[in-house]
Amino acid sequence: MIYDFQGQPIRLPWERWLHIIDPDGRHAYMASMRAELVETLEDPDLVVRSTVDMAIGRIYHKWFQSTAVGSKWVRAVVYFISESDAFIATAYVHGDVIAGEVLWRKSGQ
Repeated sequence: MIYDFQGQPIRLPWERWLHIIDPDGRHAYMASMRAELVETLEDPDLVVRSTVDMAIGRIYHKWFQSTAVGSKWVRAVVYFISESDAFIATAYVHGDVIAGEVLWRKSGQ
């Protein structure tokens, strides 16, 4: 269980972690970035509403100067099933912040 910056418990089911780090997948580099994923949830720079799953999806962003693939944003896509049930659907790095309604922004960002 990971607790986000607001104290919300977020699950990382084994099946989702295997999806994220799949050696044949697009985000296999995340296998070495579990700590960055946790930090993205605990201390994000930005959280936006998913444009794909607007009702339940939130995307947490955190900038890292150094990742397995260079200076990038770590994105964690979290589905909120209820007030007390949320899980990480996927995670990856990208050069940009994803577009969407800003739900929370770190002061000074």
